[in-house]
Amino acid sequence: FINDGTEPLVISRCKGSCGCTVPTWPQDPINPGESAIIKVKYDTNKIGGISKSVTVWSNAVNDPIKSVRITGKVVGAPTETKAK
Repeated sequence: FINDGTEPLVISRCKGSCGCTVPTWPQDPINPGESAIIKVKYDTNKIGGISKSVTVWSNAVNDPIKSVRITGKVVGAPTETKAK
């Protein structure tokens, strides 16, 4: 994401929708015009679709609590093939 505001953006907290969704976020303020990344780890022990959310709390004046949706699909482990 990019801070398109006029003041430093401070993310105070991020929380996954369940224990299998674990976000990490920048601890330092993001200055105007700078970009940063919120990383999310998901427990991929279950095969199938993913639809989780992460809630982000910040000092943004227009939208201080934002929810971000993560979707995807976990497929089985790659299989090894032997050349003949």
